[in-house]
Amino acid sequence: MAWVGFSSPSGATPGDLFERLRRELDTLVDQFAVQQPRATSGVEPPLALYESDDAYVLTAELPGLKKEDLELSVEGPRVTLRGERRIQLPADPKLSVHRRERRAGVFRRTVELPAPVDAEKVEALYRNGVLTLRLPKQAQHRPRRIEVQTH
Repeated sequence: MAWVGFSSPSGATPGDLFERLRRELDTLVDQFAVQQPRATSGVEPPLALYESDDAYVLTAELPGLKKEDLELSVEGPRVTLRGERRIQLPADPKLSVHRRERRAGVFRRTVELPAPVDAEKVEALYRNGVLTLRLPKQAQHRPRRIEVQTH
């Protein structure tokens, strides 16, 4: 049986073709990675952000956190949540942990809002493990109704 070599119409070798395939796959993976949310350590709280005419509302799931373990800041169009999720198991040497799905640790989440907010009027409410921030829009970023005049 005779060995028949591979040849492409463009004269490229199999090595050239695999290199081209590798570059195109790298490009595809890079594009996909940009569109996906970043990986988290499991400590960061899930967020929701929605908008009304006069404010943005941000909610964050923070079950088990104490008020003292949470820090909030607003700077321009950015809201930052920092905190520490603490999970303590009983200090019993006879205790055997069979499953631990809840993660502990420090987290920091920064959310870029569509426009700056009035930082002096931000309201924060923490109830039943959910933090709700009401972030009033600055006056120049609120919709304004304009009446049409007739002559």
